[in-house]
Amino acid sequence: MTKTKQQIIDDGHAAKRLLDDTDLGRFLDEIREEAFAEFEGTAFDESSLREQAYNKIQGVEHVRRTLRSMVDNLTIEKKGK
Repeated sequence: MTKTKQQIIDDGHAAKRLLDDTDLGRFLDEIREEAFAEFEGTAFDESSLREQAYNKIQGVEHVRRTLRSMVDNLTIEKKGK
């Protein structure tokens, strides 16, 4: 799906609000820390549990990268005006 310039700008502003939200940041940090503790707490033969924890960590980081990308796109769109 191709977004319009206005949609990119609107998404960028919404993403910035989310990234600036201290509660959301704290929640994402807590999820990541819990998943890391799960990862560290697995036994050698618990590869499935390790994989699940790893995927949680990657999911949190994916959310953050996607939001930062939207903010970057906002900056690009604003410079293009």
